Amino acid sequence: MNIRHIVMLSVSALVAATSVAGGAFAAEDHDLRALLAVLPASAFTSADQGYVEYLNLSRLVLEGTEVSSGSLQGIALGGNIRPLLAISADPAEFRDRAGVGPEDLTWLGGFGQAPREISLWGFADAQAALKAFEDLSALGFARAGFVPGVVANGEQGAMDFSRVDPKDPWLGPMGRTSTVTARDSVLLQAGTSADFAPVLGATATALDSDAGQLALAGVEHETDGVLQALILSPVTVGAQAINPAFLIGKSPEEARAAFEVEAANLAAGLPLYSAAILAEVATVQGPQVVISLAYPHCDDATAAVSRAPALWDLMNPSYMPAPAVISGEVVEVDPGCAARITLTPTAEGGAGNLAVLRSVVTGIQFRDVAILRIGAEPAGVSPE
Repeated sequence: MNIRHIVMLSVSALVAATSVAGGAFAAEDHDLRALLAVLPASAFTSADQGYVEYLNLSRLVLEGTEVSSGSLQGIALGGNIRPLLAISADPAEFRDRAGVGPEDLTWLGGFGQAPREISLWGFADAQAALKAFEDLSALGFARAGFVPGVVANGEQGAMDFSRVDPKDPWLGPMGRTSTVTARDSVLLQAGTSADFAPVLGATATALDSDAGQLALAGVEHETDGVLQALILSPVTVGAQAINPAFLIGKSPEEARAAFEVEAANLAAGLPLYSAAILAEVATVQGPQVVISLAYPHCDDATAAVSRAPALWDLMNPSYMPAPAVISGEVVEVDPGCAARITLTPTAEGGAGNLAVLRSVVTGIQFRDVAILRIGAEPAGVSPE
């Protein structure tokens, strides 16, 4: 792997370009790769499966300390991860209800859209995952119908409000039945066994795909591991529409002018990418927020880096985009390149990485996030 081209840019339009040759440090993230090895390659191409959430508990919690509500305050995502919601409700009681403690988990993930979402419990190895799966029988789990290797703690797909327990990851605030299976070092939790179909029926994994390898190259470049991440499909976040809410409270003349500006802004975007990962990563300088975009053609990756600062300026002000300096580099790795964009919070922002992450995550949730939009070159941006 080598850096093909590096471009440093900022939201104040300060631009400098430097060419760098030679090797660069890149440590493979075993845990993130374990997640991608379970996910189907369709995670990068499907509009139905939503985005994938990833949290590395072993990195987010300081070594030698217990998981607590305070240690999870830096998390910007995870709303679809059932065990995380239970840990947040009461870390001290998690083990009694889950059968494993937070310290037994290496990472957590969430995949798919409700009500068919899947929570992923990542363990250190397959042996630990298998033991956790076998111990579920003591928590009321039994074989789910005729499906081998799948257990459930009630009628699949059912909700029972008499069993509501926000501190229990297997029931939660809606008393939902959990259906569970094991795959390698991961437990998969869903509402029904049919919900596992995108994962268990996949013929190729996200890790094996070209898109996955390229996006990983950008995330792993000069980092010592990923703290939290969203794995994104261009189908999910690349195509966006005008939100009419910004017209509220404006006169007809003001609304017309605002609409024309918004339409022009919406046309601006990145070259078409095949995968994206938004992540907070550990580096020797401290945690950083990065976006890694997968490109089969390196010229497109270079263009993406050049356009990123202008697109950050076009982020919807309703989502309170954090003040940030945008820098980028193109990481070349077979079979293409990754555009690695770094979002560094400015001193005047004062809120750190969390504010920057939330700016992007909120835009993703509302399908209005300029920094990930696919479109034409923004006005005033040079391709180099």
